[in-house]
Amino acid sequence: NLLLPDGVPPERQWARFYIKIYRAEGLPRMNTSIMANVKKALIGENKDLVDPYVQVAFAGQKGKTSIQKSSYEPLWNEQIIFTEMFPPLCKRIKIQIRDSDKVNDVAIGTHFIDLRKISNEGDKGKIE
Repeated sequence: NLLLPDGVPPERQWARFYIKIYRAEGLPRMNTSIMANVKKALIGENKDLVDPYVQVAFAGQKGKTSIQKSSYEPLWNEQIIFTEMFPPLCKRIKIQIRDSDKVNDVAIGTHFIDLRKISNEGDKGKIE
């Protein structure tokens, strides 16, 4: 296959990638912006607490946890599973904590995990 990078075998097997989301702590107060004041005036909503969830993106796929209502220290203990060819062509996982909102969800924080830094050595675990 001409689209595969050098070093990636043309015949790859399917693998499952498990991402376990445990908890978050120290989330910031939200809805202190101009938009929050507009929402308060229009629909009477006045909340400073966040309704967080985690969205994970990997190899063109997305998954998310449940929404924890009004929490600065949410506890999920949830697992997101992706099925993708191994070794994957995507080299990192994007993890984003978001605040669920009636109008527009807002990103609170984003982190990328480099798969090359967490993979095992050897034929069955090395990601080049």
